[in-house]
Parts: sequence; C-alpha cells; structure tokens
Amino acid sequence: MSGVKNNVGRGINIALVNGKTGEGMDTKFFDMWGGDVGPLIEYLKTILDGTIVLMATYDDGATKLNEEARKLISELGSTSITNLGFRDNWVFCGGKGIKTKSPFEQVQKIKPWLYYYFSSVLPCCTNIT
Repeated sequence: MSGVKNNVGRGINIALVNGKTGEGMDTKFFDMWGGDVGPLIEYLKTILDGTIVLMATYDDGATKLNEEARKLISELGSTSITNLGFRDNWVFCGGKGIKTKSPFEQVQKIKPWLYYYFSSVLPCCTNIT
C-alpha cells in the first residue's frame, strides 16, 4: 500500500491477504472523518474465512466508527478497536475466523491538547499526531 499506488487514504486502510497462498487479494480505504461507515461495514461482512486482514489508520480512523463496525473488527481479533479515538494511530493484523485475539496490534493514543495547541498557534501544523 502506498500513496504512489493511490491505494491509501484518510481513515482506515485495509489490505486482505489469502491465508493459504499469501497472495494479496484487495486493498481499500474508508474515510472515517468525512465519509460514511456503511461501506466499511458492508466490506467487512464480505471477508471470507481464512483471510488475513491488515488494517492501519491515517489521520482519523475513529470518528464515524459505530458499535457494529467496532464489533466486526473485534471479531477479526482486535482488542483495541473498542477504545480507538479521534486521530489515534492504530495498526492491526488479524483474520477472518480467528479463534483468539490477535497479538499483532498497536495503538498510539493522540494527545488532544497537543493537536489543538499546534492547530491554533501554527495552522500549517494541523497534521501533527
């Protein structure tokens, strides 16, 4: 995934990998700031058992997340999705049909005071996370 390939964007970025062959199956991103959570929910429901699911946030991946979306991601093995907040940095590797929680997940919580301080004092620095 990269900006060069134009397959990464603001929100939640997802890459699907075939769990048997290791072949990349699909990449998509869902804007959770200005977009709608509905397409993300529908996409998550189509993932087949045995698929490895890689997710990462860019900018804001949590604002539009609702309980249903968080539950579907949790079923892929995430333990942090329930507490993911505004502009938190999150990476996750799980799988459809996983029986346990994934050990491959990390969250870096944003310090809101820092973001708001820099965006009000230095408008050019609003992407500091």
